[in-house]
Amino acid sequence: MRTFATRTRLCAVSIFVLIGASLAQGGTADHAAGASTMPTMPGMPSAADAAAAPETQGQILLERVKGLEGKWDAQTKMGVLTDIFKPFALGTNMLMEEWINGKQITSTIFYVVNGELRADHYCDFLNQPRYTAVPSVDPSVLDFEFREATNLDTHPTHFHTAKWTVVDSTHLNQEWLILGGKKPVSQIQMQFTKRADGALAPDPTQLAAGTPVPPKNP
Repeated sequence: MRTFATRTRLCAVSIFVLIGASLAQGGTADHAAGASTMPTMPGMPSAADAAAAPETQGQILLERVKGLEGKWDAQTKMGVLTDIFKPFALGTNMLMEEWINGKQITSTIFYVVNGELRADHYCDFLNQPRYTAVPSVDPSVLDFEFREATNLDTHPTHFHTAKWTVVDSTHLNQEWLILGGKKPVSQIQMQFTKRADGALAPDPTQLAAGTPVPPKNP
């Protein structure tokens, strides 16, 4: 009798063990299936969406700015002006710094909003103009139109528009239109030469105003 009862209990335990293992396997499979079909957070683009997203005009223009990465030198009346272009924020934006005589005088950030390239300029005129790049029929041209600015009420002199022409891989021309100064309208033109990687800053005597020449090697 005791032997029969013992066998009965052992059979019951075995059945419970088998049922528990089956449920565990089913739960694991359901979890795996759920993980593979788990929806993304609302508003979060998937990798497929990012790959299929069309390239906007702003992104095309930003790529042209990215192509300027490096150091560029131009002779001015005040000395050699150096523009330094470098990416930031995982390469999604570009920063341009202007240096002259060892001092940084301006910064400009380039970024894309709603498919258009924008540029915010922190200027040595003590104001902050913001521009929108407009498409040009000439692919070598970056054309920046004035959008808005801060501090114009106290510092009205500002760079209103800018036109950059990428002549080739080592030469860049910049034209800046100035409004609000002693002259109603004035313009400055600068011609930049890209500095070779690792090269020293050029000797000012080697850069004739308006006529850039390759900088000397160290």
